[in-house]
Amino acid sequence: MQQIQAPVLALGQKQIMAPQMREMMRLLAMPVLEIKEEIQKALETNPALEAEGNTDILLSQPGPSSAGSRTQEVLEGTAAQKENLKEHLLVQLGMQKNIDQKVLDAAEILVQSLNNDGFLDSPPQNLVPEADDKTLEKAMELVQMMDPQGTCVYGGYKESLLVQASLRPDTPEHTDTVIAEYLEALGKEKYKEIAAALHTTETQVQEIKKFIRTLNPFPGRTFNTQPDQTVVPSFTVTAEDGEISVDMNEEALPVLKISSAYEKLRNSPEIDSGSRKFIQDAEDFIRKLAMRKGALERAGKEIVKSQEEFFLKGPKYLKPLTQREFAKKIDVSESTVSRIANSKFVQTDWGFYPFSYFFPSQGASALETIKEIIESHKGQHLSDQQISDLLKERGVEMARRTVSKYRRQL
Repeated sequence: MQQIQAPVLALGQKQIMAPQMREMMRLLAMPVLEIKEEIQKALETNPALEAEGNTDILLSQPGPSSAGSRTQEVLEGTAAQKENLKEHLLVQLGMQKNIDQKVLDAAEILVQSLNNDGFLDSPPQNLVPEADDKTLEKAMELVQMMDPQGTCVYGGYKESLLVQASLRPDTPEHTDTVIAEYLEALGKEKYKEIAAALHTTETQVQEIKKFIRTLNPFPGRTFNTQPDQTVVPSFTVTAEDGEISVDMNEEALPVLKISSAYEKLRNSPEIDSGSRKFIQDAEDFIRKLAMRKGALERAGKEIVKSQEEFFLKGPKYLKPLTQREFAKKIDVSESTVSRIANSKFVQTDWGFYPFSYFFPSQGASALETIKEIIESHKGQHLSDQQISDLLKERGVEMARRTVSKYRRQL
């Protein structure tokens, strides 16, 4: 019985036909449990396809011999975790350093009070009456900067949008005013009216609209709040003694091959068109799974390499990283990275994260870097330009006026 050795192909190769690529992309977006079901369906409908070993493993529960296997437990759902906004924020909160304990205590109470949209239903003063206004302000700002940005506001989605815009270095001029006063007019495409009120151009107003569309008016909704739905990580990343290991939780999926009976038929002059079609479909399915696996393996290894300090030291050390930069590193299209980011999850020593978490906006990371620079130069009065120069030394390009904006937030 000869197993098909499907090469792990780069997803950008031009010789792959569009329909095949679309099907591979569909498989790539599937979470672990759905891929498991897809393989089972293929085995049931294509007699030319066979799994090495016991095919019943797809539907069986882990027995005593596999009780110690974390991967098998994950695949069977026994180690599946529910993604929870509050837990996600609390993990980040627990990693904060050099923050006043009163601020941290107030921030924890505020996080526990968030609704499913990520907002506060009651005034923060009512939730933490023992905290003074300055402490509450710092606590709210601390949470608002975390992933996802824009939570912990009391003013609803507009205030959330304003917070997110304030954390972005690429926010167009007049964006705050448009969010606060002209969102309804913007939705009705009254560009001329808005431009006249702001003494700017219609083109600028359209740019503002384009920017606002990149923000999330309800950041809490990006997290699963359905009590019966489970999320299974595609990767488990652990660090021990400075060494990081990454395991794909799909390794327990069976190895597929062409069945021995159809291998014998392959070169037979008596093979019928139906059997030939079964073999071709089986080979295509095996090849697409191999390509999917290859893309995920490269993504898992590269995210560990790109965000090494996060996995060793925690969320505070998350670095700016765009999906476009990441796509170049693993030699795939940006849309492929987007599919991985939006459908895959990572179990780490610091908690459970969506893959998209590792592509933070530059704003939050830059703010932490500026804060670190200021703290490391205590007693010195650094100008905005000096901080801009120090950021450049660290590989972060930021204009002096942008530095000034972040310093006001600090």
